[in-house]
Amino acid sequence: MSVPSSEPRGRPGFLAAFSFRGFRLLWAGAFLSSVGTWIQDVALSWIIHSRMGDPFYLGLRSFAQEVPLLAFMLLGGAVADRIDRRLILLSSQWFQMTMAVLLGVLYLTDHLGIGAIVLVAFATGLMQSQSAPTYQAVITSLVPRDRIANAVALNSLQFNLSRAIGPVVAGLLLAHAGAGWCFGANALSFVGVILALRTIAFPPPPSGPRESLAQSLRTGLRHVSTLLAAAASFLAFPLITYLPVIAGDVLKTGAPGYSLLLTSVGIGAIVGAVSTAQRGHAAGRGRLMLFAFAGFGLVSVGAALSRWQWLSMILLVGSGFALTTAFSTLNSLVQEMAPDVLRGRVLSIFGLAFRGGGPVGSLVAGSLVRSAGAPLVMAAYSAVLLCLAGFLLVRGSELRRL
Repeated sequence: MSVPSSEPRGRPGFLAAFSFRGFRLLWAGAFLSSVGTWIQDVALSWIIHSRMGDPFYLGLRSFAQEVPLLAFMLLGGAVADRIDRRLILLSSQWFQMTMAVLLGVLYLTDHLGIGAIVLVAFATGLMQSQSAPTYQAVITSLVPRDRIANAVALNSLQFNLSRAIGPVVAGLLLAHAGAGWCFGANALSFVGVILALRTIAFPPPPSGPRESLAQSLRTGLRHVSTLLAAAASFLAFPLITYLPVIAGDVLKTGAPGYSLLLTSVGIGAIVGAVSTAQRGHAAGRGRLMLFAFAGFGLVSVGAALSRWQWLSMILLVGSGFALTTAFSTLNSLVQEMAPDVLRGRVLSIFGLAFRGGGPVGSLVAGSLVRSAGAPLVMAAYSAVLLCLAGFLLVRGSELRRL
């Protein structure tokens, strides 16, 4: 793999990966696209809530988009190691832009029903199951191996910044222009990433022995352990899912309080991404990752059991910081240890564990919340993660050495 080896001087340490033009262009394009995606997601959620009146449809849309990711992401990783990555990414962006235009047209002609929304969500998820591992493989191939940790953290920063900005823009558009403009904004947001993908000089594809698709999948599975990612996402992400229950039923602060809780998590996540980017390729990241998971478990127990809005917000800032630090570090370690010829497959397996653990954990938690209540269940989940991280700090010598 060939990437630039020289860096312009003068950039702060946490922006080191921006020294490389290809990474800088793709980051900017992906950020604009992510903002557009959040704008559209908020608009769709509001349309479902205000026009269709059944909260089940909110979960149905999310489920329809996640199912193909969980079902086909492993295949997408194998494909990413065999097919032109620029072609995969460009096809995905054009397809998603077309879907945004289609949703806008259906909305403006008063034909946007739940059937169309679910079908578009499923088709989008199917396309993302191929492009997501490809994007992860490409974004870090644009920097040297000793800058992968910084690149992963900056990519996490991109996601968290877009999560903070997109809903605000969506709220303004919904209030002053209408939902149709949200779909238009999302369609327009793909222009930046398409131009970036057409401009960037991609590194040559990694060379390796030719194998069948089935052999490619088996080879990828032998090169990565996903148990920690799956367990941590299973135990950590349900806290975010059930924040509305905590805000509404426990803290009694309603929708404004829920928004503030989410904002608190986002603030912590942004700080965590910046600090992880600043740290870069430092020694002792395995131990840091485990301490971050343990820290998340500890402060999240307090956040789940708190009865004061202000205390919950402070603790959730810590939760967001710790969780972003832990997962950004784990992601960078996985990428650095993956052979170039297997990068797409390895990242698809990691992505499957990362994205699959949360929905399964939330589903299991949902049945428990009905009888035991959200605070107790979320505190128990966080306590288990704390114990798991503590066990690995004591016994996981391989992780501590990373």
